[in-house]
Amino acid sequence: MATNPEQHVAGEQTSIFQSNLPLREKLDRARTELLDLSARNRLLNMPRPAKGARAVEIVDEKTAEIFHLLVRDGRPFTFVAGKAARAGDEAEPADDVDEIDDLAQPDDDETDERGISARHSDTRLQTRFTPKGLQKRLLELYHDARTLEEEQGVNILFLALGALKWIDPQNAANIRHAPLILVPVSLERGNAGEKFKLRVRPDDYASNLSLEIFLDRLHGIGLPMFEAGDAFEPTAYLAEVAEAVSAKRGWEVIADQMVLGFFRSRSS
Repeated sequence: MATNPEQHVAGEQTSIFQSNLPLREKLDRARTELLDLSARNRLLNMPRPAKGARAVEIVDEKTAEIFHLLVRDGRPFTFVAGKAARAGDEAEPADDVDEIDDLAQPDDDETDERGISARHSDTRLQTRFTPKGLQKRLLELYHDARTLEEEQGVNILFLALGALKWIDPQNAANIRHAPLILVPVSLERGNAGEKFKLRVRPDDYASNLSLEIFLDRLHGIGLPMFEAGDAFEPTAYLAEVAEAVSAKRGWEVIADQMVLGFFRSRSS
């Protein structure tokens, strides 16, 4: 009989302090039991912006480039609205449309000595929003982030770099996407007429603890060691994750999938 993930976690939770484990390990186990391992957790089921979630999907960018410019170099980023593909003289999206399904092909094909396109090595994050839709969504994120920080003293706005596409073992139709690298960020702007800027926060970037526990407990998969530091390379880490899940049919690491949104690893 299939095991319900929430029942599985609840069953273990009652036995931690009845075991003979050392106190430190008991406390570590208790901390991880607070993680929400259900599909309600955005760290296991990343929000899809097209469904109206408080998130911005970043398109046609490279994780390695974004990581080095944003995290290593501390460069601020701005956002770019998408351009709709045109068929003949077809008009731009209607005013009430926030996102563009069919984006135009990029104009530039020039690359640098590394083979990286100019649009992938600048500090402008491409999106599929219309100009109006992009401003609306960024404003929502900006106000929500400020409210959370003022009322709860926490910042849970992250830029998620790379994602694991995984399939619910109890229902193959349920395809989920879980973020792999979480970079703490903030949205800033000087006044109402200025563009929003995305900056990295001083907190450490991190792996997805909820996903690590979920895969270990329910699938017997151990993800690679994650150590934030000067030697960390996102491309190498994502390749190691791909190797770790390679036995799972239909699962894959999407290295350049990126989402700006709110992620809270502990259940509320």
